[in-house]
Amino acid sequence: MTEFILETHSEDLRRLDMLRIAQAALEAVDPGAAIARAVTRDGTTLQIGDHALDLSGYDRAVVLGFGKAAVPMGCAGVGLLEGVSTTGVLVTNAPDSVPPLDVIEGGHPVPSSGSLAGGRSVLETARAAGPNDLAVVLISGGGSALLAVPAAGLTLQDLQDTNDLLLKAGADIGELNTVRKHLSAVKGGRLAEALANAGAVVTLILSDVIGNPLDVIASGPTVPDPTTFGDALAVLNRYHLRTRVAADVRAHLEAGAAGGIDETPKGGAVFDRQVIELVADAGVAARAAFEAATSGGWTARVVTTELAGEAREVGRELAAAATDLGLGEMLILAGETTVTVTGDGRGGRNQELALAASIALDGRGDIVALSLGTDGVDGMSHAAGAFADGTALARGAEVGLDAADYLARNDSGTFLEAVGDAVICGPTATNVGDLILVCRTG
Repeated sequence: MTEFILETHSEDLRRLDMLRIAQAALEAVDPGAAIARAVTRDGTTLQIGDHALDLSGYDRAVVLGFGKAAVPMGCAGVGLLEGVSTTGVLVTNAPDSVPPLDVIEGGHPVPSSGSLAGGRSVLETARAAGPNDLAVVLISGGGSALLAVPAAGLTLQDLQDTNDLLLKAGADIGELNTVRKHLSAVKGGRLAEALANAGAVVTLILSDVIGNPLDVIASGPTVPDPTTFGDALAVLNRYHLRTRVAADVRAHLEAGAAGGIDETPKGGAVFDRQVIELVADAGVAARAAFEAATSGGWTARVVTTELAGEAREVGRELAAAATDLGLGEMLILAGETTVTVTGDGRGGRNQELALAASIALDGRGDIVALSLGTDGVDGMSHAAGAFADGTALARGAEVGLDAADYLARNDSGTFLEAVGDAVICGPTATNVGDLILVCRTG
């Protein structure tokens, strides 16, 4: 079970209750529980949503999992396949033993040499699957970075540098993954192509992407890709990165746009016969937060499960909206913002949102907000997110810190830890984006 730790300021009962609500949301999107709701087994029959699969028709199960929730999803998958000869590979940033599967540690948010090793192992295992094999693919947020196989002529360094440029430019997940898919030998439907000889393919997905577009989650390795090399170039142009990416990256995308490299797959038999089930998403977390809030006496409302935008702007907007709340009211939002990095500080989108909201709320002691990454890790920091309220600036000033200066330098993490507003829990082994709670009390 996830344990939240407030570095200081933990005597605030409002904050403790908001952590209780966040805890309930995380429990609702626990990967094992999510798979148990979506998939059941009766004898040799595996029921996946509306689809029934007879396990007795296969000699072996091949499990391929990647993402922040790969380990708990893998455990659940192995449990459902009890009695079936099972092999496979999991790639994650939080490795643990899952017999009989191999577990490889990859990197996130930037792909590492482990991501490359994991990607190659997953691809090789997929290609070896035969007509008597059942392939079970387990996808969760973070899979794009954790599963990395460069396209021919490219290197891991090319992927790392391109990824870093796009993240710092503030590209959203759809834009980022459009480029990733066209620099990869495993993303954008190419893993499904590698599984073409498998007897059946089942894909279970824990979504961290707004709206659950299957081609964007973990860069859509098992679904047709609607984007093109031209779209990838358009993303680079939009953020003025076309001349900043490596020459080989630019040449690869331009060759693809000109028809010199095969496009990512747009359809085919392996996609048509695949069973895909979405097991949990931000909506599940938001509903659980709503139920926990109302049971605790709050007048709660789910505003959106598709929150997006520049984190600091969203923080200011939420602070403004909070001033209209009545006593005992709580707003619940889920989604994923972005940060355009211009400074050299430490933090993440949730902490940047929280610090911007605190600045906007300066002097208001009756409003508190919590912005939390459900994966337990916010950007390049060890915090999951942070609280915001109108006392933060004064607390910062007491120790000589200027909140506006820290926000300008994208150094929200340093400020929020210093004033005791950071929330720390460590990796949660799940990921459905971000959860934001905003409340007003007397």
